[in-house]
Amino acid sequence: MSAGDPFALDGPVEIIAHRGFSEVAPENTLVALEAAIRAEADAVEFDVHTASDGTPVLLHDETLERTTSGTGRVSARSPGELASLDAGSWFGVEFAGEPVPTLRQAMLTLQGRVQRVYLEVKGMRQPHDVMLILSVVRDVAMLDRTVFISMDWKALSRIRSLDDRALLGYIVEDAHRSDEALRRASGDARALVDFDARILLADPELSRRDEAAGVPLATWTVDAPEEAELLLEAGVPRITTNRVAALSRGRASLCDARRDGRSVSLVSRARKTLPRKARSSEVAS
Repeated sequence: MSAGDPFALDGPVEIIAHRGFSEVAPENTLVALEAAIRAEADAVEFDVHTASDGTPVLLHDETLERTTSGTGRVSARSPGELASLDAGSWFGVEFAGEPVPTLRQAMLTLQGRVQRVYLEVKGMRQPHDVMLILSVVRDVAMLDRTVFISMDWKALSRIRSLDDRALLGYIVEDAHRSDEALRRASGDARALVDFDARILLADPELSRRDEAAGVPLATWTVDAPEEAELLLEAGVPRITTNRVAALSRGRASLCDARRDGRSVSLVSRARKTLPRKARSSEVAS
C-alpha cells in the first residue's frame, strides 16, 4: 500500500469478498472470512451492528431471524446472548453452531491476511456507538487498512470527527445520491464512493465523471465476470462479490479488461443488457 495513497491497490483490480465468502459459507461469520482468505480475496467486506451494550458485532439485518436462531432486534441482545445463537444452520447443516462474531474477533481473524477491510456501519443503539466501532479498529492496529462505509453518511461524518485519519466510503444505493457523494468525496484524499453496480452499469458516465474528479471508486455486488469487466473498463477497480473464487480465477482476464481500450463497445452493450437503474428499496448491500 502506498504511503501517499491510502486506497492504492497492489494490482489493477481489488476483489472484495461480500460479507466474507458468502457464496460458500454463512455471511458475516468467521468461517466466511476464512473462506475468503483461502479463495485469495484481496479484501473483505462485512456488516456491523451494535449489541445492547454497544459491542460491535457482525450482522447484516437489524433483526436476527434471517441468519440466526434468535429473534428480535440485534440492539436488544447482550453480547453473550448473541454469541450463544446459531448463525450457521440457516446456510447449511455443516455450519451448525457457527456463532455471531464480534468485530474484534473478525478484525483479529483478518489482521495481516488481507489488504483491506470494508466495514459497513449498519445499525447502532445510539450515535455514540461509532466511537466503540472505531476503538476496536484502532485497538487492533487496522485503522490504515479499514474503510468505514455506510449509507448513513452522518455516521461517517461522526467517525471522521473522532479521527481525521479514518478512511470513509460513501455508499450510493440510489442514483439520486451520486452528486452529493461526489461532492463529499472530492478533495478528500481519505474518501471514496461505493456504488451499487446497477447504477454504474445503467449510467457508465457516472464512473467516468467521478474518476475524472480523482475520486476512488468501489462497487457492489458483482457476481458475473462480464459485469466485472465492464465496470473495470469504466474505471471502477474495487469489485465486491459473493463469487470470490470465480472472480479470483478470472483475475488475469479482469486485469486485461482494466488495461484494454474496449470500453465504448462494452458500455454500449451494458446499456442494452442492463438498463435498469437500482432503486434503494431493492438494495441490500
